[in-house]
Amino acid sequence: MSGPPEIVLFLGRLHVLLIHLPIALVLLLATLELLARFPRFRHANANTGLILALAIPAAVFTALCGWMLSLAGGYPAHLLQWHKWTGISTAAIVVVAGVLYRLELKTAFRWCLFISTGALILASHFGGSLTHGSDYLVRYAPRPFRNWLGAGSQVHPAPPAQPPVSTKPPAEAQVFSEVVQPILQKDCVSCHGPSKAKGKLRLDSFAAVLKGGGSGPALVPGKAGNSEMIKRLRLDLGEDDHMPPKDKPQPTSGDITLLAWWIDAGASGDKKVGELKPPLAITRILDSRFGALRHLAKAVPPKPLKDILPLASSLSDDLHIVVMALSQKDAWLECNAGVAGTSFGDAQLARLAPLGPNLRWLDLGGTAVTDAGLAQLETMPNLSRLHLERTAITDKALAHVSSLANLEYLNLYATAVTDAGLRGLEQMPRLKQVYLWETKVTSTGATEFTAARTDTEQLDKWQQEIEQLKAKIRDAQISVDLGTSLANAAPTNQTPINTMCPVSGKPIDPSKTFVYEGRLIAFCCNDCKAKFEQDPKAFLAKLNLTVTNTLASGPKAP
Repeated sequence: MSGPPEIVLFLGRLHVLLIHLPIALVLLLATLELLARFPRFRHANANTGLILALAIPAAVFTALCGWMLSLAGGYPAHLLQWHKWTGISTAAIVVVAGVLYRLELKTAFRWCLFISTGALILASHFGGSLTHGSDYLVRYAPRPFRNWLGAGSQVHPAPPAQPPVSTKPPAEAQVFSEVVQPILQKDCVSCHGPSKAKGKLRLDSFAAVLKGGGSGPALVPGKAGNSEMIKRLRLDLGEDDHMPPKDKPQPTSGDITLLAWWIDAGASGDKKVGELKPPLAITRILDSRFGALRHLAKAVPPKPLKDILPLASSLSDDLHIVVMALSQKDAWLECNAGVAGTSFGDAQLARLAPLGPNLRWLDLGGTAVTDAGLAQLETMPNLSRLHLERTAITDKALAHVSSLANLEYLNLYATAVTDAGLRGLEQMPRLKQVYLWETKVTSTGATEFTAARTDTEQLDKWQQEIEQLKAKIRDAQISVDLGTSLANAAPTNQTPINTMCPVSGKPIDPSKTFVYEGRLIAFCCNDCKAKFEQDPKAFLAKLNLTVTNTLASGPKAP
């Protein structure tokens, strides 16, 4: 079954542009008639005829455009019917009011005008409900009136700006309810939900997603590439069929990747993430929303520098290490325990716990700390740099390191860590540099670790953007060809004929050259080159050239 013609849909969309004009005019007429009841403003309605001449066609044409827009569908049927008929009724009553005014039946005109105002308020309420939800007008009414107005007793919070962060491990999360549905709720349900179902498609429940809409299924389980949902999400923003519309907030590339993965994995409604065995790229995205942010939520703000420095100084003296402020403006500390060598071990590391929230850099290189002792890292959630080189740690220690959500730099030089331990660091959200010289990590393990930490999809998009920018730069430039004559063209691979600059007498710079009458001449600098170009004859003698044998463009004198 084909839909309405495009011209009807085009005119229908004018409804949202025109609607405010008849509303303003009708309210203005009602206001002026009320003011005219007072002796002081008895002439307030002197221009009623002119305003009516504008209000009647505006109301009729706006109602007509609204009727055309209703043919496109995608709105709750009961609200649409109420809005449509109250809107048409409003326009009809305004027309009747105009007729009564023309017949000079002023009392009947006023009653008709006030009735049209009431109908206008109802039509506006139903229109707002179509767009913003059935309780839009009364959602934030004062509490005593909320139940009476039908909005319930609870104020509806604004929709979240992003999917909520779970506190459970990613593998334990329900894929649809905790991964997929928050994305749909954030970006799709406003147009495909219980209050508004464009294209007869709802995405507010698992059953509704599988059911699809008027154009067919929204997805094909096991085939994300053939699913209409993914196709439309991946269209260019300028495409008419791109979803969400370009004037709406857009899902991130990670959101789309997760939706496509879920569909490819069978579009299950009850399985957990761990059961679907997500690839490394998906695991990383999931952990950034579940695991990594869970760690960040535990971060403890640093104590004021003036409160922590006395303790830092005392520990520095007692443990024979260096603890100092990174700067006088921030509360961050750096600790170098490597200067104490093997006399610094697990017991000494435990004594640093009171400084934990303030520690930003920690150097344990060459110390006697062990896997068990590094459990103290949990008291140092704000670490960004960690040195563990030349210690006896193994893969077990990296389980403690992986909890450092702010860590950017990690040195594991000359330790016993392996590929298995390295894999435990894949989900650290901010890790940028890892040093693995003389460890048991293989080249294959390092390659796999790098691949897991690299968002190739995002890199490809940035590369495409770079190429587009290069194309714009090329388009913005102009090429100018001076048409260099063959006589001044240097032969291929020609070397300069001189070794000393003909202008200054200094040794030449081979990169500063000029082709003169087919000969390549070099200079010591650009200034000398410019002087030669202005008056070459003055310097030809120094090149053992004469005017006669270099300027052969004309006949010789007899």
